[in-house]
Amino acid sequence: METTIVQLNEWMIKLPKKLEVFSEAAASNRPAPKKWSPKEIVGHLCDSAIHNLQRFINVQHEKNPFVLTPYKQDEWVELQHYQGTSMEDVVVLWRSLNKQIASVLSHIPTEKHMSQFDIGDGKFVSLEWLAKDYIAHLEHHIKQIDAQLPLGGKVNEKRT
Repeated sequence: METTIVQLNEWMIKLPKKLEVFSEAAASNRPAPKKWSPKEIVGHLCDSAIHNLQRFINVQHEKNPFVLTPYKQDEWVELQHYQGTSMEDVVVLWRSLNKQIASVLSHIPTEKHMSQFDIGDGKFVSLEWLAKDYIAHLEHHIKQIDAQLPLGGKVNEKRT
């Protein structure tokens, strides 16, 4: 779990820096119909954080296995109105939610790390797996954002 928390903390620094290169217009640009803009991708990551924060809390006190309920991601992005929100506000929300996730994860007792989630079709995953998958999901969407960077360039990340 420690590695996951370290990765999450790193992304809380790196992703906002990466997003600084987007003008508000570029952040709102959808690459194709029915594809999310960079701002909507970050909004989706906020929605993912909301759902996973709840999962990371509930698995600690509900019966095992905890049933993982899906959510309608396209509807959430639309109903949260991320496209009409400033990129700065969406990033602040994303960062705040992930700070809370990192805090919750860091306080989960070790004996709970293997708590099981029922993901349907007779498949079960551990809390530890779900936390790692949360990072993998984040990185998947960051690659989508990278593909939409202005001028096709990459951000020069300062090493600190």
